[in-house]
Amino acid sequence: MIGNRVVINRGDSWTLALDLANYSIIANTTIYFGLMDPHQPFENALVKKKIVISQAGKVTFDLKASDTLDLEPGVYFYAVKMHKVNKANNIDEVITIIDKTKFIIND
Repeated sequence: MIGNRVVINRGDSWTLALDLANYSIIANTTIYFGLMDPHQPFENALVKKKIVISQAGKVTFDLKASDTLDLEPGVYFYAVKMHKVNKANNIDEVITIIDKTKFIIND
């Protein structure tokens, strides 16, 4: 990993650790990881991971070998978003934690 850019070999495992201490977390906050083709929206991610948390702290997303094994070598992008609903005032928030960043898969 160079900065936030990732370079892995196709079929390798990979872990992204995030420290969410600076974010306001409420019960049932959901953190999403998406790996997508270039020029594709987050919603169309090829690989999707989801973690539900209730307090700030460190979370990790683990890609298994099977997550990238069938992807063609090339340039992809990943992003991480947080979704929370404050039931007290019914505010639905989506916050991008890591904006679209290069994720290169080598053969």
